[in-house]
Amino acid sequence: MQLGLSPHLQRLGQLARLPLLALPLALLICTLAQPLLRPLEQGLEDRLLRATAQPLQAGELALIDIDDASLRALQPQLGDWPYPRSVYALLLDYLRDAGVELVVFDLVLTGARTGDEALAHAIALGPPTVLAAAALQQDKTQMELQPAEMAMLRRQAMVAGGAAQPWDALTLPAPALLGSAPPGSLGLISAPLDGDGVLRRLPLWHRYQGQVLPALPLAALQRRGTPLPDWHKDAQGRVQLKLAARLDGVLPLNWAHVMQAALGAIDDPEQRRLLRGRTVFIGSSAFFADAVSTPLGRLSGSALMASAYVLLARAQVLAPAGALWSGVLLLLAWAPALGGCRAARPHWRRLAGFSLLALLLMLALAYGLVQQALLMPALLAPLTVLLLGLLLAAAAEQRWHALTERQLRHEREVAEAANQAKTRFLAHVSHEIRTPMNAVLGMAEILAGTALDAEQRRYVQVFQRAGQQLFELINDLLDNAKIEAGKLGLAPHAFELGELLSQQIELLRPRAEAQGLWLRLTLAPAAQGWVWGDAQRVAQILVNLVGNAIKFTRQGGVDVQAWRAEDGRLGLSVQDTGIGIAPEQHERIFQPYAQAEAETAREFGGTGLGLAITRSLVELMGGQISLTSTPGEGSRFELRLDLPARPAPARASQAPRPEPGQPQAALQLLLCEDNEVNALVIEAMLQPLGHRIELASDGEQALAKLQQGRYDLVLMDLQMPRLDGLEVTRRWRAIEAAQGRRRTPIIALTANAFASDIAQSLAAGCDAHLSKPIGRQALLQALARWAT
Repeated sequence: MQLGLSPHLQRLGQLARLPLLALPLALLICTLAQPLLRPLEQGLEDRLLRATAQPLQAGELALIDIDDASLRALQPQLGDWPYPRSVYALLLDYLRDAGVELVVFDLVLTGARTGDEALAHAIALGPPTVLAAAALQQDKTQMELQPAEMAMLRRQAMVAGGAAQPWDALTLPAPALLGSAPPGSLGLISAPLDGDGVLRRLPLWHRYQGQVLPALPLAALQRRGTPLPDWHKDAQGRVQLKLAARLDGVLPLNWAHVMQAALGAIDDPEQRRLLRGRTVFIGSSAFFADAVSTPLGRLSGSALMASAYVLLARAQVLAPAGALWSGVLLLLAWAPALGGCRAARPHWRRLAGFSLLALLLMLALAYGLVQQALLMPALLAPLTVLLLGLLLAAAAEQRWHALTERQLRHEREVAEAANQAKTRFLAHVSHEIRTPMNAVLGMAEILAGTALDAEQRRYVQVFQRAGQQLFELINDLLDNAKIEAGKLGLAPHAFELGELLSQQIELLRPRAEAQGLWLRLTLAPAAQGWVWGDAQRVAQILVNLVGNAIKFTRQGGVDVQAWRAEDGRLGLSVQDTGIGIAPEQHERIFQPYAQAEAETAREFGGTGLGLAITRSLVELMGGQISLTSTPGEGSRFELRLDLPARPAPARASQAPRPEPGQPQAALQLLLCEDNEVNALVIEAMLQPLGHRIELASDGEQALAKLQQGRYDLVLMDLQMPRLDGLEVTRRWRAIEAAQGRRRTPIIALTANAFASDIAQSLAAGCDAHLSKPIGRQALLQALARWAT
């Protein structure tokens, strides 16, 4: 049975649209939680900067680092650190002679010291020099500048529009140095760090008590006279530099070597040649010299200032990507959800695949924006959209599976209930039909045994054939209902295979001969003997196949063969010379209520259930069935059944029982039957053979007669008024056990034909179960088998 999705379940496809909420949710989260998410966004920017960092050519730079090793090497000549300012004057003289274009001190030469006049004189002579100042955020009252210092500061201050970084205090160079320096020779080296201690944006302008000073790199560019680009600055006047992976072409100079040359201790013309035309940054990594954390790692202060100088000159400053590119990134992140919303159901794996593709496209776009357009995209919101889309898709798919399972479970329960109702209906209809059918077939059989002329006998045969067809149809309908409900079971036991096959062939032989057909059975020696299986179902399979072969064969005949295959299973084939079946119909004929052609159904009749039931029975026995057929030449059905060989039971060697229908003596029988017609049929079948029959029309009467008389066998109808046959049997077995009476054989004689009915009969104490309609031969066989 196929289960279709209900409209409710189809509406569950709307869950595929749930990931669309990722975009508004992401925007809402990023807006409301912006302060909390800022560190995460900064981390994404840092990783993007590291990924896009490239080497930068900076051949115009030279760096002089005052390191600990150089201080120790020069200690005999220059004394201890900090040096007299005359040492720096000597350095400036050397750099002037070497043709240096600009000197930038990344050292705050604060406080008056010996040699200030010499250094001031050297600064005045050149080369152009930029001095460094430091700024602090602390109590103004403790760090206020003297009036003379403020005057010198005003002289160095510049006019700048826009925002500037405010400071509470400044540390300036010594007054002698600052006073002699021309305007524009002072720059600040301080910059506020982000909350995690990383410098990501550099202020270009600084403000102290209304005076505006440039940052040291900007002051160096202005002092050199470099045209300044219009860099993008944030609301605080800061720039975000596109830091280089490294500065190529920079001339690194050792402090000791340079000072040895300045002192005249060594002559290094190559060094002088390399210094010509360069901008020299002088800094110190000695003692507790500062190092700055940047997105690309830690840099010394002088290296950072030198890098900023070059990056500003080359306009390597990042700007926000803007609304357009941010919208493109958001649409890329939202695209997987947009694509999935048209699906009939949520697919997390598919969305994850598209999300991965969208992520790669976003990263490629972000890389290109930073590398080519110097635009810094905001990645947090798009990545949040992707993540929320995946989470919502996973939740939607899980919900879809839960609701689908619930709906399918409900539909399965409805289908099972419908199957149960159908089974109950068929069982009821079967019972109601079998009761009059028993009378029709029984009376027809009795009538056939009387003196009839040819025309009367033909009429009786019509009754018998029509009744038998109706009986077979009822059995097929019941079996198919049990197959659909998954309740068709097997009752395996030991039986003699050759005898069973021969009996079925003999039962079918009259039908074949009536059509002028042969019916032959060939049994291989290995296919004979006792086996373990369900004899009734094996017989049903054979009767279905041979019956079909006879029905669809007009001339020739049917051959049945049985053998043992190499794997030990029973091989059985039924081959006819009939009308054959077209190849395209081979599978269809095994479907319930299906026949090869509509003309076939009209000409030969039938319900189309036989082969469907046969295949189900074969598969239930662990076997397979195959068909080979040619239209107009015939068909061959071949199957394998798992019927393992068993030794013959002990009773097989006992003396033979009386022939069916010929008991040794007349029997005293009790017939418990409330239907007068059925009672009449049974009496008509048995009384001519000398059997004495007493009738009980309800359950209480039956129980009373059992207590009063002695019977060789009881025929018990299960559905009787006042007390049903099962309860009568249970009570009588209890009486027998309590009083030590001889066991009386009881045969259930009823229209109930389900396996569950048979099991109930045997559980109540019946010895056998015969389903109506009952033929005379079957009834006599039961008497011969069970009568005492």
